[in-house]
Amino acid sequence: MRNKIAVILSLSFIFCFSYAQEQKEKTIITGDEMLIKKKEELTVVKGNGQVVRGNKIIKADTIIYSEKQNQIDANGNVKFFDTYDDGSKIKAVSENATYNTEKSDGELWGGNPVIEYNIKNSTDIIYLYADNFYLDQGFQSARAQSNVKIITSSGTITSDNAKVSKNDNTLYMHKDINRPKIIAYQDDKYAEFESDELYLYYDKKTIKMDKDVKGKFIINTPEGNK
Repeated sequence: MRNKIAVILSLSFIFCFSYAQEQKEKTIITGDEMLIKKKEELTVVKGNGQVVRGNKIIKADTIIYSEKQNQIDANGNVKFFDTYDDGSKIKAVSENATYNTEKSDGELWGGNPVIEYNIKNSTDIIYLYADNFYLDQGFQSARAQSNVKIITSSGTITSDNAKVSKNDNTLYMHKDINRPKIIAYQDDKYAEFESDELYLYYDKKTIKMDKDVKGKFIINTPEGNK
């Protein structure tokens, strides 16, 4: 007989993993159905899966948690929530995700992934799209790769890549194949610029472009006015 414990529940079930004393946070897993493989140190959750660790919450249709590797694999309608100490909130949505609870790093991909940055004391939410996101220290640092697009209430920025740093609230883009490009609009004003490098200070809503900047700025004048 294999040394394995299998538990399947039709109702929501809570399982808590307690780590060594140096780790203060616990990993709490819930779901509709849960299979626990003692030998492999795996927990498989199907249906309304959720992992809570501190301020971080991961939801998905299916979640596989490896206690041995501190690894979470999430698939189907993945949603990732995080809250910073300053009150800023993060929400990420994708089809697939991996996350290491010990290293606080991971990857999001599939299903047109997007990260929403709701900055404290700001009424504007920044939406960052990309084919792949790579997380480091949670959302303290994130890399966006391929088909990167940033959408705000006042414009759109596109690039091949982006690097987000919560430490200084900046987002950096640079030319890979295509140059970073910004399209901004406000009332009767329209601007379109591109450059080799672009910095977005998203807490201050300020953009800096550097190296071979090119573009145009248009003001639409009402007919009859000079």
